[in-house]
Amino acid sequence: MPGVDLTTPPESSRQSEDAPLPPPPAGAKRRAADEAQPIAPGEGDVALGDRVKAVQRKGFLKRHRFELGLNLPATVNDAFYEKVGIGGKLAYNLEDSFALALRGAYFSQLRTSHVREGKLAFSSQLLASQIYGQAMLDGVWSPVYGKVAWLGSQIIHFDLYLLAGFGTVWSATSAAPRAEGPHLATDFGGGVRFYPTDWLAFDAGLIATLYPDQPITSVPSTVQRVITAQVGLTFFFPFTFEYVHP
Repeated sequence: MPGVDLTTPPESSRQSEDAPLPPPPAGAKRRAADEAQPIAPGEGDVALGDRVKAVQRKGFLKRHRFELGLNLPATVNDAFYEKVGIGGKLAYNLEDSFALALRGAYFSQLRTSHVREGKLAFSSQLLASQIYGQAMLDGVWSPVYGKVAWLGSQIIHFDLYLLAGFGTVWSATSAAPRAEGPHLATDFGGGVRFYPTDWLAFDAGLIATLYPDQPITSVPSTVQRVITAQVGLTFFFPFTFEYVHP
């Protein structure tokens, strides 16, 4: 075909093509042999595990530590007589997710602006069970633990908790005779706690307390429900903790 040279190449070019390749540089065979050797099981995983932790250990431990807390409760289910108070708790963590807590609170009753309208609507019969204080023994279970970023520079640990228990409530019943108690009571609720340091936590929760109200002994008692929202601080003792590996 025109423009294509099909003649036999000269002898010199054929000899250069058939000439053996130069030997590899020193050390190349050794590197190739090292690369060909199989990696021992676990070596690559260990190297990667040192850099990235798939499951990291918890950043806050409560096991075998005491808690001393202060909180401010306020009722959320009474539109006529608001009850606010101050409370405290003493708890011991048997495990990192379970604790026994002894807590108490003192309440003061505030008359709201809706009392006048309520008395007019109910013909001056506005029943109110005035709670003065309570002392409860609760079991606290923390099934959920996590952490959040704060302002993009700090990691804050938190957990969600549930509580339930029993105890006594001091309360004037809703009608005469206004027995001021104590009355047997039970409570349940839940909340969230944030741990900015090794010894301090911020607490926010919602707790319902139920107790019998017996205005007249000849009729069945009614159950009073006091639902409080509360915020508070909790201090942990000892102030520090350390991990113990088996």
